Amino acid sequence: MDKIIEVFKKTIESSKIEQQKLCMVTDITYDPEVVNYLGIDLFHTSRGRAIPFATGMKLANPGLKLVVFIGDLATLGGNHFVHAGRRNMDISVICVNHYQYRKIAGNDAPGSFPRISLSPYASFDEPLNIPHLARSSGAVYVARWTLLHENDLSLSMIEALGKTGFSVIDVISNEPERLDFYFKNSEIRNGEDTVNVKIEPDEKICLGKFIDRERSTYVDAYNEQLTRVLGDKFIKID
Repeated sequence: MDKIIEVFKKTIESSKIEQQKLCMVTDITYDPEVVNYLGIDLFHTSRGRAIPFATGMKLANPGLKLVVFIGDLATLGGNHFVHAGRRNMDISVICVNHYQYRKIAGNDAPGSFPRISLSPYASFDEPLNIPHLARSSGAVYVARWTLLHENDLSLSMIEALGKTGFSVIDVISNEPERLDFYFKNSEIRNGEDTVNVKIEPDEKICLGKFIDRERSTYVDAYNEQLTRVLGDKFIKID
């Protein structure tokens, strides 16, 4: 079983959310037994389309609690990520960050050169600063942990699920050997300005809870605007 799914299972058991109202939407391919293991509804979508799929579910049934698992550092479907944050859609996004960071805190990651399996010229793309993108887009909760910070990650998942609005957790994940390297070359700085948490070759990975705030949700704004325009003719979404 995938480690992040095990942590999410722990989160479900520790949270007070009714499992009947909790739905997972993902563009990552998981084995069918994950559904039985988690005990909640799970929807697989095409790559980059998990957030709009969850948005539609939320608008059709506002009583649901939507958790979205996305991969590829939000580069596929990044526009959906930005607009969900802008609208403050009431969904929680877990970004499974598999990017291969080749050097951290001045140290070479194990097995990182060259990246022949993906490209004959290795990887040279600059990774997104996901926490800063989330904050800039309007997220009400933003955190980052490695997958080895199991208790901290689970606690953040519980807090994110308890928020009303768009919440994002960046989860640094990779092969065990490389993940252990990331774990050892990271430091927790809760409350750090997300401008400063970009993953850089010469600095340790900054982890922690960075944003925890309140904003009106998209459904709140929708109800307010339509009530103003239509008055008693409008039936609110609740």
